[in-house]
Amino acid sequence: MFQNLRQGATIYVMDKTEKVPVLKMGQVVNVGAPAPVYNTNPTLMTGFNAKMEMTIRASVDGAEGDFAHLPCDQGVHDYGSTVVADSQEAMLAVVDNVEREAQQRIDNRENDEKTVAACGEMKKALNPNYAKEMARDEELKNLSGRLDGIEDSVSQILKLLNK
Repeated sequence: MFQNLRQGATIYVMDKTEKVPVLKMGQVVNVGAPAPVYNTNPTLMTGFNAKMEMTIRASVDGAEGDFAHLPCDQGVHDYGSTVVADSQEAMLAVVDNVEREAQQRIDNRENDEKTVAACGEMKKALNPNYAKEMARDEELKNLSGRLDGIEDSVSQILKLLNK
C-alpha cells in the first residue's frame, strides 16, 4: 500500500506512452501526508465518505516527479499512460494483465480479418458499383503480376543473348 512507502523505498513505474510498455524503477524522494478526499455524490445514502490520497515525489531515470492522488489503501494506481506500483508483486500483476490483454487482441485478430473479408463480400452484394470496382482492381493486380513475370522473362532472355 502506498501509505507504507517511505523515503528511499523503490517504486515501479510502467510507461505505456510508446508502442511497447517500458518498466522503470525509481526511488521515493518524499512522501506527502495523506489527505482526505470526500465523495459528495448525493445519490449515495452513506453521506460523505472520505477517501485518503497522497502524493509521492520520486526519482525515476534521473528525473524527479510527483505521483499525485495515490490511494493510500492501494498498491497500484493507473494514470492511463502510466501505472505506478509500490512492490514487485503488484507490478507483476499489472504486467500479467497487460500481457493477457495483448494476447486477447492477438487471438481476436483472425476473427477480425474474417469479419473484414465478410464485410467486403456484403458490400459487393449490396453495391454493384463496388463489386465492379473490386473486380477491376483484382484484374489490374493480376495483370500487373503477369507483366512483372513477362519483364523478368525478357530480362533473362536479354542476359542470355548478351553472353
